[in-house]
Amino acid sequence: MSTKHTQVAMMEAVEDRQMFATFTVTTAADAGTGSLRDAITKANTASDADVIKFAIGSGLKTISPTSSLPMTKYALTIDATTQPGYSGKPLIEIRGDKTSGDGIRVGGGNSTIKGLVINRFSGNGMILVNKGGNTVKGNWIGLTNTGDAAAKNGAKGIVVSINNNTIGGTNTNDRNVISGNGSSGVQMWSAASTGNTVLGNYVGTDWTGEKAIANLKSGIANDGAASNTIGGTAAGARNVVSGNAHDGIIVSGTGSKNIKIIGNYVGTNALGTTAIGNKMYGIEISRDNNLVQNNLVSGNTYSGVVLWLSSAYNNKVIGNNLGTDKSGMYAIANQWKGLEVTNGAKDNTIGGTLSGERNVISGNKQNGVNVYQGSNNKFYNNYVGVGSDGIKSLGNGGDGLRLIQTTGVLISGGIIGNNTGYGVHNGTSTNSKLTGGVKLVNDALYNITIT
Repeated sequence: MSTKHTQVAMMEAVEDRQMFATFTVTTAADAGTGSLRDAITKANTASDADVIKFAIGSGLKTISPTSSLPMTKYALTIDATTQPGYSGKPLIEIRGDKTSGDGIRVGGGNSTIKGLVINRFSGNGMILVNKGGNTVKGNWIGLTNTGDAAAKNGAKGIVVSINNNTIGGTNTNDRNVISGNGSSGVQMWSAASTGNTVLGNYVGTDWTGEKAIANLKSGIANDGAASNTIGGTAAGARNVVSGNAHDGIIVSGTGSKNIKIIGNYVGTNALGTTAIGNKMYGIEISRDNNLVQNNLVSGNTYSGVVLWLSSAYNNKVIGNNLGTDKSGMYAIANQWKGLEVTNGAKDNTIGGTLSGERNVISGNKQNGVNVYQGSNNKFYNNYVGVGSDGIKSLGNGGDGLRLIQTTGVLISGGIIGNNTGYGVHNGTSTNSKLTGGVKLVNDALYNITIT
């Protein structure tokens, strides 16, 4: 063969290897030609970006693996929205009660998994490992194929242990509903799980966002992972994290820092008008340098937001409604406090100098704010006991702010009023100041004066 012909043959061989393949699932059988197992197995034979589509007749179909499905090895799109009859609700159910272990295992990176119902596995519904850059959207994980009852995976809904993944999206059809699982809904864990974004999902509710279907631990757990974003500023980025058996969102574990929790509804329905409370805290943070911004955190069984332990420092809590509806004008009480800064938490900033940075901390069953132990926590321009208009009476059931065994608290600006107890109750704290134009409405002070 001439050199020219040899080069052409080599180029054609390379092109053949790089051309992605499309595999179509045509049977609900667990194995054999046209099965999902066969499609994943074939996709795993070459390192191109293959696509798996579905055409199992039309309408809702159930695939019941009798052993673990293969972990994906390379970039792969599993697109169940291609099933005939799809109109926004998943039609392909992967049901795990005939096997053990995890459901869909994504190991190849740069993959997309969309439009599946994944339920009844003894392990996790889905895991993202080895390589990042994956997108998970439009799935129901831990629910029945009707989306209105639990069909739990025994462990978490989704476990993310690698970087730069996107869970959900800003469009309605990108929304994952991650509910009813035996542990947390979404867990981002380990130092490798960075740069992830969780947005636009319902976590702990049915597919309508109007009824609780609890994950049996927290809704979203960030455990030892840094620089992840939960929610966002874009339209449609809000997660609804409600109805879970523990916290709505928890940030814990060494290395959990620079987490942005932005624009979510935590403890309410999808409309932000009624309570679907998480059974513990709305948002719990025990680590440093995190941001809680523009969230609605109301209706929870414990407090709305808690910063606790000496490892919780340099956090910012700004622009949130804690204890109200989305408008900030009607109460949806957290059953304990609106905000707790406690057990040694220090150097945190609550509110800010701009009007959009104030928190509305009103309508809660107990104190609006509790500060216990710790030092140098600062409160700027918050509304405590009034609505978002600064006028409507929306008092907390205890004190507006209560300071206990703490030091160096600064309360500057804002409005404190209409609370059942004192506006500010200074217990055994030291070097605390109430200054900078704080306005009191119908509230007295205890052991502190405005300077």
